[in-house]
Amino acid sequence: MSRYQVAVVGGGVAGLSAALFLARATISVAVYDQHESSLYRVSRVNNYLGFPDGIGGPELIDLGRRQAARFGATLRDEDVVAISRAPNGFALSTTGEPSESDYVILASNKRTDIAQALGLELGGHGARFVSVDADGQTAVDRVYAAGRLTGLPSQANISAGDGAKVAISIIERVRGGYYVDHDT
Repeated sequence: MSRYQVAVVGGGVAGLSAALFLARATISVAVYDQHESSLYRVSRVNNYLGFPDGIGGPELIDLGRRQAARFGATLRDEDVVAISRAPNGFALSTTGEPSESDYVILASNKRTDIAQALGLELGGHGARFVSVDADGQTAVDRVYAAGRLTGLPSQANISAGDGAKVAISIIERVRGGYYVDHDT
């Protein structure tokens, strides 16, 4: 059974951004992805910083996957069926090999079932959003949420930034102190 410090459910920009920051901080992280990000259906993203000529949604996701993997994130193309408390964190049942993690980041707009199974209440417009604090922490200790699932506007830049913020919150919690990721 594989064990990670952080399991990210969702491979859109929020989940991949979180995985990138975690991997760069040498925090073991796995991204569980069924390739259901809405960006797979977007032919052109013209408002993503750094791409003055725009970029295709699928290409943006592919670049994010490659970048996160380059720094050590594990990409698992499998569905998370259930998450439950385990003696040392969380047990993840998937369509592949089961795994465990110390922390979970829910970063899939469509996986409200996992949030509810963990005891999280959904609210907001259409009762489909998870409440989080300023760090992205939910009402369940060590379960964080990022991106559209938290009710943020449906914009790739916003979700990517939120994923990074949540990752930094976890890094600071694990390491006990301020963290910044700048190359020198």
